[in-house]
Amino acid sequence: MSPVAPRARDLDDRVPRVVVTDMDGTFLSPDGTVSAENRAAVLAAQEAGILVLFATGRPVRWLDVIRDLPGAHPTVIASNGAVLYDLGSGELLDRVCVDPLVALEAVRAVRAAVPDAAFAFESGTRFGHEDGYRLWRSDPAVDPALFTGPAEQIAHTEPFVKMLVQSQALDADRLLADVLAVVGDRLTVTHSAAHGVGLVEVSGPGVSKASMLARCCARLGVDPADVAAFGDMPNDVAMLSWAGLPHVVANAHPLLLEGPYRVVPANAESGVGRTIQDWVARTAATAGAEPTLTS
Repeated sequence: MSPVAPRARDLDDRVPRVVVTDMDGTFLSPDGTVSAENRAAVLAAQEAGILVLFATGRPVRWLDVIRDLPGAHPTVIASNGAVLYDLGSGELLDRVCVDPLVALEAVRAVRAAVPDAAFAFESGTRFGHEDGYRLWRSDPAVDPALFTGPAEQIAHTEPFVKMLVQSQALDADRLLADVLAVVGDRLTVTHSAAHGVGLVEVSGPGVSKASMLARCCARLGVDPADVAAFGDMPNDVAMLSWAGLPHVVANAHPLLLEGPYRVVPANAESGVGRTIQDWVARTAATAGAEPTLTS
């Protein structure tokens, strides 16, 4: 498959005012840690006056890996844009919940289309799942934030920001297509699963990393043209499309690698940090240049 020709904005070398980056597969190394190069880049960006924000599909209880990261902005976009969280205070600043009646209509439609579908629900701080839903290793059953039951019960237990659909028979791309076919635009459907895992994430209509990022940048007084974004999976597409300076890592999903985005080195090579360091160096060079007259 031939690469898509870059658009004009891919060649834009402006230094951003804000950098927003996905975590897993993008900023974090393959082992889920922050590399020394990425850690140094975030601190250098802060010292250069460039804000670094994180936008992730992770719930707030999975943010410990960046909790003490020097230089990072405390505001985190979590749960694919449904939650805005302050790492410093531990406060939920904003939350966009899913209508449980609409979600349960989707559950019935998905069960008919995907016979082995199992469902889970994320409130932002707690997680409920059906017995047939396979938990990730980082979510042990002893976690007090977890509870189990049928989808029809969990959906009414407390407000939730994301519904997850899991299939053991289908990979993420096929599951996404099947769920989209029956849900349509009643809800936002995406995925961030790698390695063939059949997992799809469902949020309220219009909810994405981009929608919450737009609200954040409006509060900061930053135009989309001055925002650089980094991602690797389909749940990053809306954010990349919104930002004026979109980037994807070399290990990204094929959908993104074929898109109109600048490709940076893979997460295993600290591509995000290396790109940030380039901007920091240019900022320093500009600050040290001779002043010029402007009209």
